[in-house]
Amino acid sequence: MSAPAARALLAAIWLGLAVSVPRAEGIILALSTREVAITSTYTGAEITVFGLIERDAQTTPRAGGYDIVASVRGPTGEVVVQRKEKYGPVWLTENRRRYAKVPLFFSTLSTKPLALVTDEETRSRLKLGLEFYLPTAAPGSDEFGFRNALLRLRREERALIDDDKAITMIRPDLFTAKITLPATAPTGLYVVDLSVLAEGVPLRTAQGGFVVRKVGFDAFVANTARFSPWTYALFTVAMAILLGWIANAVFRKD
Repeated sequence: MSAPAARALLAAIWLGLAVSVPRAEGIILALSTREVAITSTYTGAEITVFGLIERDAQTTPRAGGYDIVASVRGPTGEVVVQRKEKYGPVWLTENRRRYAKVPLFFSTLSTKPLALVTDEETRSRLKLGLEFYLPTAAPGSDEFGFRNALLRLRREERALIDDDKAITMIRPDLFTAKITLPATAPTGLYVVDLSVLAEGVPLRTAQGGFVVRKVGFDAFVANTARFSPWTYALFTVAMAILLGWIANAVFRKD
């Protein structure tokens, strides 16, 4: 084959690839706040995520529209699950499991129930659930029982939330997601992982985050107790003595 013919063939192949490979969608995210401040009057918070799906003329049309799913992970820590048995009139710990580096808060948000959005394999790959951060266990095994108990306790404590109505599609390419934090939400960094899907297939992912922290006098007391326990102990004793002296002066009967 001559050199001009080879160049023409390569150009035709390149042009065919350029035409047949569509450009993928993009996502722009914005959070209503980057910091949640915990004070003495804190009763929880609500954070709104605003998202825009970018498209252009070369993007392949999605006949079924888009589905949005998001996971919100709080700081990690250690969680202990205990199983108690009754021995006569006394309840004693019969067995326990210790789980390390588990998100202390986890929320799964979506436009509709996850079973209608994607399959279990995709859920596992995107880690859309606290169960995907725990060791796997065979149904009926002892470990399986502890795993389910942990998930149940987390839900009862509002540390595990599944909300299939938290994400609203305002337009086909514009959406909002509401993250609800309970009053018991731990302090630390929270990571928001968001995925755009079409017909169950992930198209694009994006990540954001915010911080929950104590401020004011509450933060001073917490930091002192954690980093300077002797100072905290002396301060507590001094406050007890002072309050006792004030009470004696006010209620003393001459």
